[in-house]
Parts: sequence; C-alpha cells; structure tokens
Amino acid sequence: MMTQMRNRYISSILRQNAGWFDKNLSGTITTRLNDNMERIQDGIGDKLGVLIRGISMVLTSVIISLVYEWRLALMMIGLIPVSTICMTLLSRFLEKSTADELEKVGVAGAIAEESLMGVRTIQAFNGQEEMVAKYEKHLNSGKKHAIIGGFWSGFFGGLFFFWLMAFMGCGILYGGYLLKVGIIKSPGDVFIIVMAMLLGAYFLGLISPHLMVLLNARVSAASIYKTIDRTPKIDPYSKAGKKMDKVIGKVIFQNVHFRYPTRKEAKVLNGLNLTVEPGTSVALVGHSGCGKSTSVGLLTRLYEPEEGSVQIDGVDVRDLNMHWLRNIVGIVQQEPILFNDTIHNNLLIGNPEATREKMIEVCKMANAHDFIEKMPKGYDTLIGDGGVQLSGGQKQRVAIARTLIRDPKVLLLDEATSALDAQSESIVQSALNNAAKGRTTIMIAHRLSTIREADKIVFFEKGVIVEAGNHEELVALGGRYYDLVKAQQFKSDPDEIALEEEQADQFDEFDKPVVFNRQVSVRSSRSSGRSGSEEFRRGTLANHSFDRFRKVSHVPTAEDEAFALKVKETMEKDEEVTAGYLDIFKNAQGNYLYMFIGVVAALIRGLDLPTFALLFSWVFEGFEFVPYGGKMMHRFAMSVIAHCAAGLGIWFFQTLSTVMFAIVSENLGVRFRVAAFRNLLYQDAAYFDNPAHAPGSLITRLASDPPSVKAVVDGRMMQVIYAFAAVVACVTIGFINCWQVAILGTSLIAFLGLVMAGLAFKITLLTIEHMENDDAGKVAIEIIENVKTIQLLTRTKRFLKSYENESKKRKRTELRKSVFEAINYSITQNFMYYMSCFCFALAIRIINQGDQPVDKTFRCLMAMMLCCEGIILSAQFFPQFVGAKSAAGQMFNLIYRKPQTGDLRAGSTPEVRGNILFENVKFSYPQRPHQPVMKQLQWTALRGQTVALVGPSGSGKSTCIGMLERFYDVTGGSLRIDGQDITTMSLYHLRTQMALVGQEPRLFVGTIRENICLGLKDVPLEKINQALELANANRFLGNLPAGIDTEVGEKGGQLSGGQKQRIAIARALVRDPKILLLDEATSALDSESERAVQEALDRAREGRTCITIAHRLSSIQNSDLIVYIDDGRVQEAGTHNELMHMKGKYFDLIKKQDLAI
Repeated sequence: MMTQMRNRYISSILRQNAGWFDKNLSGTITTRLNDNMERIQDGIGDKLGVLIRGISMVLTSVIISLVYEWRLALMMIGLIPVSTICMTLLSRFLEKSTADELEKVGVAGAIAEESLMGVRTIQAFNGQEEMVAKYEKHLNSGKKHAIIGGFWSGFFGGLFFFWLMAFMGCGILYGGYLLKVGIIKSPGDVFIIVMAMLLGAYFLGLISPHLMVLLNARVSAASIYKTIDRTPKIDPYSKAGKKMDKVIGKVIFQNVHFRYPTRKEAKVLNGLNLTVEPGTSVALVGHSGCGKSTSVGLLTRLYEPEEGSVQIDGVDVRDLNMHWLRNIVGIVQQEPILFNDTIHNNLLIGNPEATREKMIEVCKMANAHDFIEKMPKGYDTLIGDGGVQLSGGQKQRVAIARTLIRDPKVLLLDEATSALDAQSESIVQSALNNAAKGRTTIMIAHRLSTIREADKIVFFEKGVIVEAGNHEELVALGGRYYDLVKAQQFKSDPDEIALEEEQADQFDEFDKPVVFNRQVSVRSSRSSGRSGSEEFRRGTLANHSFDRFRKVSHVPTAEDEAFALKVKETMEKDEEVTAGYLDIFKNAQGNYLYMFIGVVAALIRGLDLPTFALLFSWVFEGFEFVPYGGKMMHRFAMSVIAHCAAGLGIWFFQTLSTVMFAIVSENLGVRFRVAAFRNLLYQDAAYFDNPAHAPGSLITRLASDPPSVKAVVDGRMMQVIYAFAAVVACVTIGFINCWQVAILGTSLIAFLGLVMAGLAFKITLLTIEHMENDDAGKVAIEIIENVKTIQLLTRTKRFLKSYENESKKRKRTELRKSVFEAINYSITQNFMYYMSCFCFALAIRIINQGDQPVDKTFRCLMAMMLCCEGIILSAQFFPQFVGAKSAAGQMFNLIYRKPQTGDLRAGSTPEVRGNILFENVKFSYPQRPHQPVMKQLQWTALRGQTVALVGPSGSGKSTCIGMLERFYDVTGGSLRIDGQDITTMSLYHLRTQMALVGQEPRLFVGTIRENICLGLKDVPLEKINQALELANANRFLGNLPAGIDTEVGEKGGQLSGGQKQRIAIARALVRDPKILLLDEATSALDSESERAVQEALDRAREGRTCITIAHRLSSIQNSDLIVYIDDGRVQEAGTHNELMHMKGKYFDLIKKQDLAI
C-alpha cells in the first residue's frame, strides 16, 4: 500500500505545473515524501492492526457482558461514550499541533535540501553556522508543537484511564448490589462481566499512543493526498489537444502579457508581439530580467499568458496536445540539467530510440565526443548527481547533444553556449547553425558572437520589443544593440602592440617562460614595489618551460600509478560507526533530568497492572461476605474510592511521563538532525563526489533516521517502561503468593526473551540491508529537483518507472523484514494463552494438593496474566526499537565523520597579501584517479594582479579555484599563498580572505539581504547598498516591491539568471576580500550589465588579487596576466597583447569572438 502511495505521489509531482513549484519548495515536497510517508506507514501498519484488535476486544467484551447480565453490562458500556469524547478531543487537539509541526519540519527540510545541493557556496562563504541556525530554528518551532501534542496525548490518555478505573469501581459496586438483591445468582458472573470489560477497555486505553500515531498519519496523509488529487490546469498527463500532421514551424507571440504567479505585482511581458517565420532563426537580446527566457517558457507551456496568445502554425499552444507540443520543441536551458546516470543514458532521455552511432554523431556536432572518449568508460561513464563529474562546459555540450538527438521542429537555445570556451563555442555554434537549417530556431544569448548570423535579432526591454533587424541593420541603426556590440569588441592599443613586438624580438622559444614570469602590464608595473612581491616572483623563475609541457606526452608511469592510488584512497569507504542504545542515551546531555522524571513517573504509572491485580484479589475476597450483604457492600464501596484514587494517580503520572518523554525525544530528534546537518556542511568535496553520499541519499537519511531513533526515547519507550514496571511488580507479587506458578511463568518469559533476541538480530540485518540499498529516496529527490526539465523532455513516464523499480526493491526488502516482524507479533500476542495454559494447569494441581491457599494462588495467577498483558503491549514496539538501533548507526556515521580537510579553524591565521603560487600541482578527482586533471601545473599571481584563466572546457580552470577554496587538496606539488602552503592555514581564516562568484550562482531561500550577508554578521546597510551598486544590481532592485528584502525563492527562482549573478557578485564584493575568485562571473549578464559590472569589478580589484575565468574573452582582455590551460598544463601565458602577438591558441580564440562592426 505504501509503495503504491509513494508511486502515486511521485506521479502527481511529475504532473504539476511550473507555477505550483514556484509556490512549493522542493525541500518541502521531499520532506513530505520522507517524513510524512514514514508517519503514514506507522499509522497503517501494525498500529492499525492493534487499534482494530482493541476495538474488537471491546465489542467482544460488551457482547459477553450483555449475555451474562445486561443491566450491569449497560452500566459498564457508559465507559464507551466517555472514552469516545476523550479520543475525539485528543484527535482535535493533535490534528492542529501535528499539522503545525509538519509545516515547520517541511521548511527545515527545504533548508537542508538546498543547503546540501549548494554546499560549496555555503562553505566558500563560511555560511555553515548560519544555515544550521536557520535549520535549527524551524526544527525548534516544530518541536514546540510536537511537545504540545505529547501533552494532549498524555492528558487525554490519562483521563481515559481515570474514567476506566472509576467505572470499574462502580461496576463492582453495582454488581455487588445485583448479587445482593438476587438478580445475579453467582459472584462468578460479576467477576466475568467486570473482568471482560476491564481487559477490553484497558487494552483500548493503552492504545492512545497508537492513536496519536494514527492521527499523525491522518494529518500527513491529508497533505499527501492534496497533491495526489490535484489536477493542474497545465496538465502534462492530459491527452486532450490537437496533434498537427505537419509542422511548418511558424511561431507567433500576439499581444502577450504575463506575470509570474508568485510575483503578481511585477509584470514581465507587456504586450509582446513577435513573429518567427518557418525555418528562420531569431535571436532575443536585452538586459537580464527583460522577459527573454519567460517567452521561451510560454512557448513550451511551462506557464500560460494572462492575455494574448502564443501560436505555432496559427494554432494557440493551449489548444495543442501537451506531450506532442514538447516533443516537437527542443530546448537547451540556461542552466543545463543532467541526471545521475551514464552519458549514454542521459542521451537516451532525449531520444529513447537512439542508437550508439546516432549518439556519437550528435556528440561530435556538440563537440562532446572527444572528451567523452577520454573518460574512464566513455559513454558508459557515470557522471554523478547533477553531472557533478563534468565541468560546466562539458555538461552544456552533453545537454546540447541531448537536444539535437531529439530532432525537434522548433529549437530553443537559452544561453546554450554560455559555459563553452571560444573554440568549443565556435564548433558547437556551427553545428547548431547547421542543425537550425530547415527548422525554426529561437536563440537567447548575451555573447553576441553566437547570434550575429541570426536571420532576425530582436531587442527586448521591459517586456516589449524596441528594436528588430539583422546584425548589420541594427548596427547601422546605432541604437541599443549597437551599444551592446561595442561593449563586446576587443580593444587594441597600436603603441602597446608595437612595444610588445619590439620586446618579443629579443626572446627565442626557450625564453617564453620569461614572458610568463615577467607578468607586467602597464597597471601592474606601477605597483611592483609592493612588499614581498619581488621575492615571491623570483622564487618561480626557475620553473619548467611551457614548451616542455607541450612536447612531453603523458605516459603512465609507476609514479603516476602511485599518485592514482593515493587519490583513490580518498574514496575508500569511511569506517562505519556502530551504535547501541546506550550511545543514544549518552547523547542526551541536558535532558537527563527530564529523562529521570519521565522514567520515575513511568515506573509509577506502570504499577497500574499490579494495582489491578491487588485490587481485584481484594474485591474477590469480598464475595466471601455474600451472606453478610452490608459488609460486602461496604468493601465494594471502599473499592470505588480505591479505584478512583488509583485512576487519579494514573492520570497524573501518565500526563507527566508523556510530557517528559516528548521533551526528551523531540530535543534528541532536533539534536541529532542538527548535529548531522552541521557535520555534513563541513565535509570535503570528495565526500559528496562519492555516489553513496549523493545529496538525495543524505537528505533521505536526515528526514527518516532521527524519527526512527526517537523510538527509544519517546512514548514508545514510555510504554515499555510501563510494561517493565508491571512485569517486575507482577512477578514479585507472584513469588510472594505462589512461588511454584511464579517460577513457571518467569521461565516462560525468559524463553520468550531468547526468541525475541534471535528475531531482533535477523531484523537488524535486514534493516541495515534496506538502508544501504534503498535508492528510491535518491531517485525521488532527483525527480523533484529537476521536474521541469523532465517535463520538457516528455520523459515523465521514464522517471516514474525508474522510481517504481527502486520502490519494488525497497518493497522486497521490507516484505522479508515484515515476515520476521509478523512472527514476533504472533508469538508475543499469543504468549498469554500459552502462559495461561501452563500456569492454570499447575495452579489447579497445587490447589488440589493443598500446597497453597486458593486466594494466594488466584492472586499469583492474576499477576502472571497481567504480566503477560504488559509483555504483549510492549512487544508491539519491538520492530521499531530494532530499527532505531540501525538508524542510530546511520545517524552517528553522519555526525562523527571527520572531513579530510580537518578542523576548519585549526592552523595558522597569517595576514593574507594575495600572492598565489601553483607549484608543480598534480591532481585527479577521487572518482577518476587514473585521469589526471592537473599534470605539474604551474602558474603565479602576484599581489594586486588580475590573472585570467582561459582554455577548453574541462581543462582544469574551475579546479584551480576549487583548490584555492580547499574544496579539494592537491595530491602532488604544492599550492601556496604568500609563500605558505594553504593546508597549514586555518581553512576558516583562508575563506574569510577570499570571495567566490561561481559558474552557476547559487542563492538560497530568503531575502536578497540575507543572501548577500551569507556568513557575515551585522553588515551595515550602507555597505550592502555599495556592493549592490558595484554589481549593477541597484537598477533592477528599484523595480522590486520589497527592494533588498525581496524573497528570492528556492534557488533564486524568483530572479532571472542575470539578476542572480549580480546578487552573487554583490555577495562577494561586500566582503572586501584580499583574493577575488570569479568563475564565469558575468556569463549570464547582458553586454550593458556586463560592462557596468566589469567596470565595477575593475574598481573592486584595486589592491586585491583577482583570479578570473571567462569564456567571453572581452571581459578579461585587461588582465595583468592571461594563462591558457589545456590538458592539465599551462600552454601559453602573458598579457592580451603579448598573446595576440604570439598568434597561438589564445589568438585563435580571440578571432572566433571578435565582433567587427
């Protein structure tokens, strides 16, 4: 049933429209899938069986009572409406507190998910504790509601037992009266009726914790079914709509108005009118956030316009079949999404019928075939979660190949080549131009060299078109487009070039390294007198020449093998942490007082069964006074008082123990979650590269393991303590009254314990196997994170099938485990009958032989029977205790795993000036130890210099930045800052001296202010505004209703790509870093914004070292040093003019991007 429900939920997620996802965070959806489903499974599993059994026992008890004496039975039945009122009130209060708890836990889950997905950004800005604080804050809010729910559960559960005891006392008194007046003929009838009602009602009363689980399941199911039952207006599953026999490819935007569902106050398109003729290419340009990508979203029906229409061949896309529409439209998105599978299977997602030959053909078109062939398993290489094993450019090329293999009639390219180097871009652009022939193509690009050949270029501004024409026409117009083109032209200084040529004549081939080590431009030469710079520079003059690097081919040697082995060690399985129940309690510091009070209260509360035994034997003795009616009635009247007093005690101690255990369990649950989450945020990148530690798996563990661990410290443990107290007291009573029967009963209990221990061992093994092999959660998170891409690729059925297959594997393991759980349940629930059989047989023999008085033997038998009742009630929680132990082991593995980078604050904290040296650096990613990324890489950046790294995608440029941030550590050679190896420096201190703008800017749920100040405290508003102004973000902020306090949405989804990038730049600049790391920092910006931001970055670079990576070469031509990296080595280095004079690889890149007017 649960497998079916999970499958239906994932199916419904794949069905929802983009607007729904804008309002529902993927982390919240994931939490529902994990936490809510666990609660539902608890509720409809054995708990439901226990509830049905309890109701059955009550009904049977009522029938037996009515058969024996209806008057007394009717009086006792009065307990049913009273208990119904108690349970109804409990249900009402619990529903509210549970719903509030689930909401808060869902928000916390969303924070955890996006933090683990963007962990490198958080680490780069030392934002771990800030994210942990946000996570803990929402968990604590949920904790308060859970504790309130625990109070109501204890209060109404205790109240039920008070009424039960009161009715028992009154029932005995009324039964005695009926016996006295002769309506009931035998004292045995009174005993049978009261005993039947007692056992039935008592069992029903003890299921209040189960009822709480059932109510939790009901609330959880409500939120799940709300999604399952939702049919969106834009329905990917709908079979309605037209399917045209022939597609010509004419696209029309007619008076289109649009605003996003979550930002109704901001209009994106204001009457857009655009016609794209069949077979032509149209390029959309304009400032970031002007509506270009939105137009593409409307054409693919991710959204629908408020007014106007979008048409293909004269038919409104709203009238077309959704699946058919998205099959004829192929899109390459701004942020390419790949899946955790092989390259082969990622291409199959584009076209399931594609052959390997066709894959190779399109990969060659996308310039991806060569790098794929160099990978360990070629097309069958696993690329990791989100394609993490590939560089940004490599991911984009695979995404392009995936789109080309679909052979779409309409091709949409949303910044399709933004992450490519100029060489790859030229080849890919040529392939795209060829692919565009005969089909309608709409392109969005900020790098204008990619769209100059378009048949028409339209300039967007504020949601409308303000200029249109081809490249030559718009340049001749001299308007906005002309300004963009001018901004991307390369500058050249004839005097400087002549000077460079004159100087170049003085050097031969072996002197080329001197050009590199000289590293002087007009700007940097003025500051060459900085302290330490000259000494630092001299230390690098004797390094190997680039010529030698180029001429020596890489042949694996023994040294290389040893190097690969060293790298592979980082991927070895971490030592498993084993955990027992004591380890859980050891982590309860600060809760021992609550635990002590709860245990004492539970032990006292657990004496209810022996109290029943003593009271019942005392009442039983009262039947000896039947001939003396007054004396009998007096004893029965006293029993009413005794039962009510016992009921009050049960009420008080049950409420107290339930609240105490709720506090302890919720505190521990939050503590475990926070500790695991905190430690995960401090792990090194190699840890996350391991497929076993994919974010999806870790998020599943965070969501499901802490609730499982809580089983040993919440109401379930309280029930076990009740039972323990009852068993000890009942066994004691048994030995006091009839030691022969007590020995037999105790022996049977010991035998039962051995059987349960054997079952526990087997269930533990199966639970661990289930946890280790359960990939369903990982697949689900991948689906939830990338659902829009899956919908656009029309592969919802494929991914649903993938999830269903993983669910089947999970179900098989759970079924195997459930067999042993069922055996345990069967044995424990029937134990009372075995015990009764043997103990009654022995008791009869003892009474017949006169070894013990009847009253003492009866008292012992009652004690043994109630002892069995305690065992039955506690044994229901046995599988959960076994699961708690296994979950604790998984949890402690997350909590205690030490990152390879060591303690964040350990090491020296020198003043950082900004001199950087990569000295003979060797490195391979842990997942590919035999494929070196760096082969004795060597380059230098002096204090205050701007060094640009260029080269093909996947050549190691971003890896350099990753090493400076110590996401990875070098495995050969050394990386130094100011002459000191960075591994000896405090990692926290090192990262405070740097600021990173990544290739894919990552923002987090919260306001713009919170994102800018990530990892910082008490940042003045003036400083934030200054950073925003430098990043050219103040203009679009002025159009946002809440300004700097505007919510950015999940992953910054409420902002355009360019707007996100500007916020990321502001986040870096507000830190005033000594070293600024820019990895494609302006790739998502339009030319005008890029120029403004570039000027700001130029100003921001003053006095600090800047390492920049850019494929748009116009942005780095003023750098003090440009380093061309390829095949893990430096191939060329110098200033822009020096490299242009060399007419080498850099010169070839420039020629491909230069926009001559």
